[in-house]
Amino acid sequence: MKFINIFFINKISIKKISFFRSILRIETFNNSYCDSLGNFLRRTMFLTTFCFVIYCIKIYKVLSEYDNIPGILESTKQIILNLESIIFNVLESNIAYLIIKKKGPCIITAKDIFSDKKIIIYNPNQVIAHVNNSNYFFCIMKCYHNSFKIKKNENFKFFIFDSNIIYLNFNNNPIININYYIKSKFFNKKLKILFLDIETNGSVFPEFCFKNCIFYIKKYFDILFNTIGYKKKQKKYVKNFIYYKPIEFLGFDNHVSNFLKMNNIFSIIELINLSKKDLESFNFINLSLYNKIIKILKKNKLNLKNEEY
Repeated sequence: MKFINIFFINKISIKKISFFRSILRIETFNNSYCDSLGNFLRRTMFLTTFCFVIYCIKIYKVLSEYDNIPGILESTKQIILNLESIIFNVLESNIAYLIIKKKGPCIITAKDIFSDKKIIIYNPNQVIAHVNNSNYFFCIMKCYHNSFKIKKNENFKFFIFDSNIIYLNFNNNPIININYYIKSKFFNKKLKILFLDIETNGSVFPEFCFKNCIFYIKKYFDILFNTIGYKKKQKKYVKNFIYYKPIEFLGFDNHVSNFLKMNNIFSIIELINLSKKDLESFNFINLSLYNKIIKILKKNKLNLKNEEY
């Protein structure tokens, strides 16, 4: 059981270099696994750090990304690339609509964007397009948090004005770079200190990337270890192994699955250990979501805590 000692870390300290960059110092380690752990944390942070991205866009009187807009200096492709460079965050929501409507002559920048939700734009001076004469530029974008799955919605074509939808492939990651390096203790060369240098684009704090990474590692390792222990101690109740499967196993749609994950419910056992009052206290819960969850549980002959099937 020596491998479990990697989870008992004596000290983690953070040195903030700037708003976008921090250095984490983790100590102490033995020679055997310090380098492996550094690489593991680096890769996991890239995979578990998410941000808001523009999913689709439509521009007034534009049929595809290959069409040019009359009176606009940039091509449609260049405008889309400029939009990709915008760093923003949406507060208290996972989906939002971003709108730009300007009459020329003018220079359109990121600060000209308004939304149906509260948004923060970290680079408001990012240039999007140059409008000549008295031409109009009218654009609507749909954005979402890329930790969630989203389905194509063809009704967006008729939202506010009728125009073709241009789907984008922006897989932005808020982390710009992560480097790790190892130093030996002065008094004992066998003891190592791991340093993680994390730099982001500003939409998330570097410390949040590390905390989020640890959260996901703990969540999935807890499920793994609980499953192993359950199989050893409860062999006669093997049929209950289903409880440790992901919530998608029950047949929830993407909307319900994303809602439960947003509230830190990943496995079936975590769901059925909730009481009715716990479920009603979740963020963004409504009657429709509640009824869907209860219906699927009953369909699978399951129920909430203290509730009879």
